[in-house]
Amino acid sequence: MLKRSIAILGIALFSGCAAQLSVLTEEVHYIQPGDFVGELGTEHVEDVDAPVMAELDVQEELEVESIRIEDVLAEIEEFDEAMMPNAVGIPLTVEALVGQVNGRPVYANKVLEPIADQITAIAGNVSRSEFSDMTRNYLYSEEDQMGITVRGGRLYEMVITDLLLSEALSGMSEEQSYGLLSIVGQMRDDLVSSQGGSQTQLRQILAEQSGLSVEKFLELQRDQILIDALYRQKIWPKINITWRDIQREFEQVSLGEPVLFQEGDDERTDTVVAALRGNPPVALGNIEAAHGTVTLGMIRLPMEDPEVELVQEAFADGSSFQEVAEMLELEKGGIWRTFKMGLDGVEDIKVGEKIKSHLVGVGEGDIPEPFEFGSDYMWVAVLEVQQPISLYNPRVQIALSDVLRNVQFHREVNRYVQNLWGDGSLKEVKAMADRVTNIAVRRYQQ
Repeated sequence: MLKRSIAILGIALFSGCAAQLSVLTEEVHYIQPGDFVGELGTEHVEDVDAPVMAELDVQEELEVESIRIEDVLAEIEEFDEAMMPNAVGIPLTVEALVGQVNGRPVYANKVLEPIADQITAIAGNVSRSEFSDMTRNYLYSEEDQMGITVRGGRLYEMVITDLLLSEALSGMSEEQSYGLLSIVGQMRDDLVSSQGGSQTQLRQILAEQSGLSVEKFLELQRDQILIDALYRQKIWPKINITWRDIQREFEQVSLGEPVLFQEGDDERTDTVVAALRGNPPVALGNIEAAHGTVTLGMIRLPMEDPEVELVQEAFADGSSFQEVAEMLELEKGGIWRTFKMGLDGVEDIKVGEKIKSHLVGVGEGDIPEPFEFGSDYMWVAVLEVQQPISLYNPRVQIALSDVLRNVQFHREVNRYVQNLWGDGSLKEVKAMADRVTNIAVRRYQQ
């Protein structure tokens, strides 16, 4: 505040000294009521145009100086918001300037403000090192998604956005610039019209829903239009998903031959599609529901148990496994476990070799002969076989194509950004994230 007072006083003194001397030495006549009456009582009017115009000149100059002062005060306010912490009682942090993007300074407050609520919520509940790690992850993170490294975080996104905007603006023609202004103006008109023509109501709704002013909201929309246009020009022409790409993904779950698509398995399809469209997406080979499965039933009885003979007689009479399990009142109807199939189908599941050997050539519903397992007799039956998800399932195929397209898109964006940045730029972003993290620790964990 002291600096601001000194700045204002200096501006005021400068404004006073900058006024023209001719205005200060101008002679001014003060008109009295008697001046309007002559000796014979006739009315007359003095020539007052010159002094009145002089006073108007002074007023105009003062108004101009007032505008200049307001501009300077606005700049001081902007500097204060960038440099000073928001929390009361926190001293000025010298390292508030954490780096530069395209020659423009980046201040800690600009980075921390959007995530202040999250880091404030965790600051008092974790140790200093944990808080530091979590904050750094908010600012910059690297995550492997389906074979590519996807970078993210508040600081990374801010730097990338600024970099892409600079590139997009540098390639715009004058006509395109006017066109963009027209689009933004139309967006403003449409927003106002959606609220019945009330700009006040529009500002209130935007503030409640997003915390943004109308100008900031339109600025973000303008930036997104510019970046999307850059993507359409530089990135999307390089994206090409082929049928072979889709087949290669299905090979992770197939048994060699493609499975014919059958209607009616909506719940399973929903599960697979939801995993593919997740955030982050899951590779098809890592989705359990996409694989083929084998559900086994088991009956296990001691050799001397009299029910062994009853079970053998029931199977000999043609009873199903479920009917015998119900007769014995087994839990879950005798269902043992569901196993994911390997490339060799029913014979390629993760069970012991002794059990697996008795499943060779066994189909769904078959009742194999019992085998000895220690001091027990054991019957193992294949109750259900679920084939892998079909390559020809249209919903899964479309979702997988979208995922592969998104993967290629991120890969090309990473390459493009790396070319714009050059060597060492990514390391500088990481260093900026470390500086902001250190400031956050000092501010929020006093």
